[in-house]
Amino acid sequence: MQKYDLIVIGSGPAGQRAAIQAAKAGKHVALVERREVIGGACINTGTIPSKTMREAVLHLSGYMYQSVYGMNYRVKEKISMADLSFRVQHVIKTEIDVTQAQLSRNNIDMLSGVASFIDPTHVAVENTRGRTEIEAPYVIIGTGTKPAASGRVPINGVTIINSDQIL
Repeated sequence: MQKYDLIVIGSGPAGQRAAIQAAKAGKHVALVERREVIGGACINTGTIPSKTMREAVLHLSGYMYQSVYGMNYRVKEKISMADLSFRVQHVIKTEIDVTQAQLSRNNIDMLSGVASFIDPTHVAVENTRGRTEIEAPYVIIGTGTKPAASGRVPINGVTIINSDQIL
């Protein structure tokens, strides 16, 4: 059984920062993520992709430059979902690469799988390759986020969608 000073469950912004701060303080840290890619919702479906898509629309439509070049200015005449998706996927990949490099630079062990407590200091990590048990006196859980829903504006999955559905 691998022993650590700290186990962090969840690789979103909170989990990343907790793991890196502990590692910088000289602690041996494991970071567990249930997805195959790190970054949580922030990098993969939420903040970064949605803001990237918004900025791509503003850029490709020419909206940002119309005050300079005139109301009919367009960077691209017809914008497709493929154009937007290409830009979003590029930014997501870059963010994942930067995050992985930062975790690696700080000697943080990345474990992929679903974490569950065996007891207060032991965690099981299960993935397609099997089950691993790790131990630490401290465990931080980065609970993660999901898109907000509103009763006033019901998400119907067709004309009103959230950030998980658009990607």
